[in-house]
Amino acid sequence: MSTLIIVAALADAAVNENGFTTKTWEPVFEEPVYCLWVNQHGSEVYENMRLGLKDPATLTLRYSPKINERCRIWRAGEPQTEENAYEVVSIDNVREGRRFLEVRVRRVVKA
Repeated sequence: MSTLIIVAALADAAVNENGFTTKTWEPVFEEPVYCLWVNQHGSEVYENMRLGLKDPATLTLRYSPKINERCRIWRAGEPQTEENAYEVVSIDNVREGRRFLEVRVRRVVKA
């Protein structure tokens, strides 16, 4: 299923007056990009629940060197809040061809 996503990179991380870290995310691309979004299913779901991972998915999209493990991903149309963010778990340059990326993500979970 094609899904529009917003990929953002950490632009600024600062400590506020209360000692908490605040982060600012800036979009990597000017427009949302399409990807193939596949939620995990079957036995993978149970294994991820055991590990405490929330909403794991695999995204396949066009290759870009701008996407890395420090990026956050949101589905286009959802508010860009920390609760709706997905963190990148791993990135695979499919067959080292620099044509497609397979990005494994999971929902950001507050500790």
